[in-house]
Amino acid sequence: MQQKAIRYWSEGTACAGTLYLPDTLIPAHKAPAVVLGHGTTYVKEMHLPHFARAFVDAGLIVLTIDYRYLGESQGEPRYKVDPREQAQDYSNAITWLQQQPEVDAEHIGIWGTSKSGGIVLQVAAFDRRVKAVVAQVPDISFWYYMTNALPPEAIQTFLDLMQEERKHMSIGGAPRQIRFSAPQGEASIVGPDWFFWFEQAERDFPTYHNAITVRSIEYMATFDAGAFLNLIAPTPLLMILAEKDEFIPVPFNRAHFDRAGEPKRLFTYNGGHTASYDDPVTREMTAGVARDWFVQYLLRDGRKNQ
Repeated sequence: MQQKAIRYWSEGTACAGTLYLPDTLIPAHKAPAVVLGHGTTYVKEMHLPHFARAFVDAGLIVLTIDYRYLGESQGEPRYKVDPREQAQDYSNAITWLQQQPEVDAEHIGIWGTSKSGGIVLQVAAFDRRVKAVVAQVPDISFWYYMTNALPPEAIQTFLDLMQEERKHMSIGGAPRQIRFSAPQGEASIVGPDWFFWFEQAERDFPTYHNAITVRSIEYMATFDAGAFLNLIAPTPLLMILAEKDEFIPVPFNRAHFDRAGEPKRLFTYNGGHTASYDDPVTREMTAGVARDWFVQYLLRDGRKNQ
């Protein structure tokens, strides 16, 4: 497997990516490609290389990306998370791939996990260049999950925080940040239960920071990845769900999957939200299921049409 750092433009901002090429790629041969994006505040070095290797070993080209404001990508303010902009980053990555001589421009797929698992659903609904999509443990409605998991006083705290930040910025204040996860007693998005996980991530990945802008709460809350799910067909959709997901209500996502048209497949595993990253067996399983989906709808079709 060959890999190289690349830059591409997304709405005037330079985004960073890593391009993975199969060793079997030969001159004059064009291979299908897949764009991989991570969840929420994460960066391309976190877990994505494993999935990239699985896909590349099957003969696919892979591009992993850092969204604007995160990781090695440019953009201010840092740690801003806006799913609408991240959807643009996916589509602009597809545009970059289509211009590469090794890439079969007519056979490109997208893969996302957690927050980006929801984002790829919206991208696939409107960007017909996408020929296959995989949504792993997708965050389809951040606000629905929060309002069904948190007590009313916690929800009001978030609403107040959003309005306080609007007021702060209306008088010229710089965007403020909040931790994504923090110890008990400190403000954060998901609370203390997963603080050790994010703390370890900061140690392991130098470009990752456990931070998000306060305004990002509103950007995420008002983004509904399921609104246009019925428009994805006839693009093939694979949705991967965790039966013991601590963040995302599985019945809610199953109901969204039911609204999608064919061809589609629902795959579930017996584990939690991060098992597809942390548990080697689950990681191999989910990577293999996604790989087979892309091989079926990109690689085999791509070879037939060349």
